[in-house]
Amino acid sequence: MQNERDYIDAITNGNDVRLETLLHSRADDEPLVALIADRRPTNHSIGFGMTLLQLASIRERKSGNPSKVLIDHGATIDLHSACGLGMIDRIEHFLSDRPRSVSDQIDTYFPLQFAITAGRPAVIQFLVEHGDDVNRNLDKVAYFGWEDDALGQDYTPWKPIHMASLWGFDEARVPVAQALASAGADLNALSPLDGFRPIHLVAMPNRVEMIEFYVSQRVEVDSRTEACAVIDLPNETGPVTGYECTALMVAAAEGFLEATACLLKLGADPMAVNSEGYTARDFAERRFWDGQPYESVIDLLKKV
Repeated sequence: MQNERDYIDAITNGNDVRLETLLHSRADDEPLVALIADRRPTNHSIGFGMTLLQLASIRERKSGNPSKVLIDHGATIDLHSACGLGMIDRIEHFLSDRPRSVSDQIDTYFPLQFAITAGRPAVIQFLVEHGDDVNRNLDKVAYFGWEDDALGQDYTPWKPIHMASLWGFDEARVPVAQALASAGADLNALSPLDGFRPIHLVAMPNRVEMIEFYVSQRVEVDSRTEACAVIDLPNETGPVTGYECTALMVAAAEGFLEATACLLKLGADPMAVNSEGYTARDFAERRFWDGQPYESVIDLLKKV
């Protein structure tokens, strides 16, 4: 596709004006139908082999509406993009014609994953009602830049609830996890990221509302990580080591005061130790990340 990088940048930056300019200057319809050739078009391990509309439909942009721009110029809506855009009528049409298309993959991603990234709980419910599996195995979750590097390893599979956890940016995203939970998602499923469970995955990036949601669903606040077939990336290190870690240890290790306070309020045990004998305070005192308020986290843990 000519000017592929320009199109991708306009979409990911939500720059509708630039996207309009590119589309008006195109010589033919290639940008509307071509598949992205760049194997790493984004920083989140998603986009290869997709149409521009599929890429745009992954999530709404804070500024701009690239999906609308592309559709207005004639881009064709398919099942994946319809799931990202919340077009239930279109989804129903596609599934009535090909019920098994719920298992179609693009760059390893299922239609359900587009609904998760775009924050579409109604679409998730609809897909489940039409035979989708909320505990299906996933190869990637479109969150980490290294996910493509891990493909081919024999690791514990990701699950949709892991993806919803990582994409649970704020309170508005809680209904996505709720839709999965209502359909029978395993809220304690082990992930290939150091044996983290969903509650650890939301503690890691400071998702307070998601922490509260999981505990409200009777997830044990001190659920432990567990040794399993994890993703092996020698050049990637994190602040948490060992297994049998609690979400409080993860939050403290990351230096997030809000998540630490939330977990303590919900009854997390600050004296719990992991497989290496470390407590949440021990992890905080490592001060792994620059610029994080570790002193405040340590002070809070000292008081309990």
